[in-house]
Amino acid sequence: MIRSIYTKNILNYFFVIIVSLILSFVITFFLFQNQVTQNREAEVIEQGKAIIHLYQRLDKSGFNEYLNSLSSLPYDVYIYNQNGLASKSPQAAKKRELNRKNIDYVLDGGVYRNISGRHHMSVGLPFDIKNEPYALFITPSLKEQFSQIRSIILTALFLVLLLGISLILVTTKFLVRPLAHITNATRQLARGNFQVRLHVKSKDEIGQLAKSFNFMVEELEKTEQMRKDFVANVSHELQSPLTAIKGMVIALKDGVVDHSEQKRYFGLMEQESDRLSSLTKQLLNLSILEAGKSPFHPKRFRLDRQMRNQLVALQPLWAEKQLDVDFDLPNIEIFADEGLLNQVWTNLYVNAIKYNWQNGKITVQGYDFEDEIEVVISNTGQGIPIEDLPYIFERFYRVEKAHTRAAESYGLGLAVAKRIIELHNGEISVTSTEGQETTFKIRIAQNSKRRVHDEKR
Repeated sequence: MIRSIYTKNILNYFFVIIVSLILSFVITFFLFQNQVTQNREAEVIEQGKAIIHLYQRLDKSGFNEYLNSLSSLPYDVYIYNQNGLASKSPQAAKKRELNRKNIDYVLDGGVYRNISGRHHMSVGLPFDIKNEPYALFITPSLKEQFSQIRSIILTALFLVLLLGISLILVTTKFLVRPLAHITNATRQLARGNFQVRLHVKSKDEIGQLAKSFNFMVEELEKTEQMRKDFVANVSHELQSPLTAIKGMVIALKDGVVDHSEQKRYFGLMEQESDRLSSLTKQLLNLSILEAGKSPFHPKRFRLDRQMRNQLVALQPLWAEKQLDVDFDLPNIEIFADEGLLNQVWTNLYVNAIKYNWQNGKITVQGYDFEDEIEVVISNTGQGIPIEDLPYIFERFYRVEKAHTRAAESYGLGLAVAKRIIELHNGEISVTSTEGQETTFKIRIAQNSKRRVHDEKR
């Protein structure tokens, strides 16, 4: 099996060129053959008229002497009268006999034309000598002329083939070279080298492929870095509560904790266990959503009522920061999965509270359009740096890079929210002014059931 694309291209080009040359030769040869035959016929007729004129002026013996002196004539000459063959050229075939019917046809004044085989022609012309009818038959051989034409065409086609093969070998090498670079770069990428880049200046499909490859490598490098950050963050988050729980268990087991302190230790162990449970639940939830296996149970419900209830449930958090909440949603009904959307509003509300200023403000607005609804959640606060905005919805991404337990953020909440909105055939976007405000805008189709089912098909 041929594996090299260079070899495949060479063989394909060779096949195309050889087939094209063969067809060109056949077509050209037959076109030339017909043209040569027509031209030759006209020449033979003119030569026949000249021979007739000479025969009429000379007697038979003088004409025969003339023919004998021209032993290299490129044609055979036969002259017939009523009695049969009157004269012929020296090189004319002795045993060749013309059809008597054709001879009589010319003797009666007709002009005879015939091409016998591929390389022979016969022309018969009538003339009179002293009122006696004669017939001149001249049969030139076209074989030598056609052989010359064939040799010229074959030589030209051979030169074209030789030149074409040389150019194909060179141009195909230049064509395949970028693909070889892409293959080598792909192997390096598979080994984990995210620094590899392709430098292809062409604007064609290969150039676009190289550009797409470079973009893919950059995205993979960012994803890999986020994965490493996530592993470091999660490892720290897992290790911290586990270490704390283990230390407290050992202290309780060894009896070094006073009876009055045991209740507080159990409370701390419960708190650390809740942190572990929260992290594992978020990871499991995201993996289910990413795999497309999350159950989807749409129903019609009041979206404004759902969002208001979620905000009320989080009142202790925003009341602690003394936040001003402006809730302005009209009565909006939507056909969607209520449980999944609960996760979206919870994540966005918690972020709006967590990253807000003390005595800041949260604004929730909603708009009911004909085919979709739009929800806008804004909060004052520290905002999101502009360099972090393109990646804010990517899983494992955290704006604050430090491993702080107080933040209780694993970089999964917005990734979960984005995936849930996409399951409802919607869009979520974010704008932020650092140090001032952050705004999330969500657009969801009014009837999500039909569109999600279409997506699954």
